[in-house]
Amino acid sequence: MSRGPEPLRMAIHQAGHAVAQALIGSGRFAVSRVTLGIEPNAAWPDHTAWGEAALDREIRLSVYEFGLVTLAGIAAEERYLASHPPEEEPLVALSDLAEWNEQAKQVFDHAGKVELVSLNIMRKLREWFTDPAIWQVVEDLAAELVTQGTLAGSNLASILERLPR
Repeated sequence: MSRGPEPLRMAIHQAGHAVAQALIGSGRFAVSRVTLGIEPNAAWPDHTAWGEAALDREIRLSVYEFGLVTLAGIAAEERYLASHPPEEEPLVALSDLAEWNEQAKQVFDHAGKVELVSLNIMRKLREWFTDPAIWQVVEDLAAELVTQGTLAGSNLASILERLPR
């Protein structure tokens, strides 16, 4: 029987989205809330992987920024799974991939261009998540998400302000 990802992996995924949003925000917007979508410390048998990292305002992102934010959860999970291999084949956030591919196909006229931009985005995300200071923020945010379920306001800001600028 296949189960959803464990709480920390799901939190790493959502923290990845939030950190990418904070890194590209540069004063244009801020991350206002990050949630796992479950009660803190709830039983974990078959929760589906969902959550969100919400912004403080409506914003238009370039296609590259959109890709960074959308694929950041997958890249963060990839980094996490490299040091915490799962017992069975891990599920991938197909909704994130589908959302990115749908947007990219509207912008780029060739599947090869979508693939090239996707590879460049994942390269940048791996670069970010290899940086020890950035990864520490991902881990700190994920740890808080596991215990609290949702972070917002000054609690969230105090973690994200540790990101290098």
